[in-house]
Amino acid sequence: MNNDKIITLATKTYQHAQILKSILEDSNIECFLQNANVIEGSVNASVKIRIREKDLEEAISIMESIEEPGLEKITAKKAGRPTKPRILFPVDFSDYSDKATDMVIDWANILGAEVTIIHVYFNPVINTLPFSEAYVYDTSLDEMMVDMEEQAESDMKIFMQTFKDKVDKKGANNLKIKKHLLRGVAEEEILRFSDEYNPTVIIMGTRGKDRKASDLVGSVTAEIIEMAKVPVLAVPEDFIYEGIGKINNILYATNFEESDFIALEKLERIVKPLGVKIFFVHVGPHIESKWDRMKLDGLKKHVEGKFENTEVKCDIIESEDFWVGLEKYIHKNKIDVISLTTRRRNLIARLINPSKSKKMLFHTTTPLLVFHQ
Repeated sequence: MNNDKIITLATKTYQHAQILKSILEDSNIECFLQNANVIEGSVNASVKIRIREKDLEEAISIMESIEEPGLEKITAKKAGRPTKPRILFPVDFSDYSDKATDMVIDWANILGAEVTIIHVYFNPVINTLPFSEAYVYDTSLDEMMVDMEEQAESDMKIFMQTFKDKVDKKGANNLKIKKHLLRGVAEEEILRFSDEYNPTVIIMGTRGKDRKASDLVGSVTAEIIEMAKVPVLAVPEDFIYEGIGKINNILYATNFEESDFIALEKLERIVKPLGVKIFFVHVGPHIESKWDRMKLDGLKKHVEGKFENTEVKCDIIESEDFWVGLEKYIHKNKIDVISLTTRRRNLIARLINPSKSKKMLFHTTTPLLVFHQ
């Protein structure tokens, strides 16, 4: 082992990292701080604490003695969480909405969840043209808006009847179903409604009715995945759903961050009732890294306690390329749902560097379950 090798001990907020740096240096452990989040314009959001590898074991010992374990920090927002699970199901009446319907019904039935179906129809911008010191109002817009609202109501009525017919066919008669029609920009209204409704998970298709290749990156689902505060399950256009009983293997891609432990709480609530096997994997270039192995062992110990009576496997995938390594593992282990944690980023960062979740959304036929930091 190269004793002078510099490794990352932890990733913390700036204030937290400064405190740890001071404590470690008091114990004669040389420590460096590196901003891990420059592009997002928030120094406080993510700072890496770097040390020499020879000091690793002593540093861990010090951290354990002064810090409440990350696993115990899961407190926060449980107080305001609804006691009954809720599924928010945004639809646009496309084939992809239909494709996700069976999964929504089956999942809700197992979770005992309430389902709220939401559709947002377009709200044309009011056309005003300056003329002298007054404005000319396009009266044809009134008629257009009435027509759009009536069409949305008609489409929703048909969809709800199809949905309820499927519920009856599946024998999920105790399922509580609600519906909402909203006018506006789809992603904005879905996010606003989600903040008020506080669902356990949002389930939706990946592409809409009027899809074009050029619209992929700006799709509604991609925006919801980036900006939602609750987990989002995206059902790809090419996914073939054969029933909830055929979903056997779920993968969670971990980067050994504190946010992973919060995601595990939600993963337990959403996925554990399905009786599936869960794979916790980390993709990285150095499979023999002592630090990664220690973190994987700690994660394994936690998940085995958290997911009692659930088959769990923890792996490190050695690969320089995240996508290549993960794709091979997915095919080899017949993964049915991929899950990971993403962080909300500012607009410039999102345009320059699309997130892992957004890239994966358009490069897989496997449903993607996204959690948020």
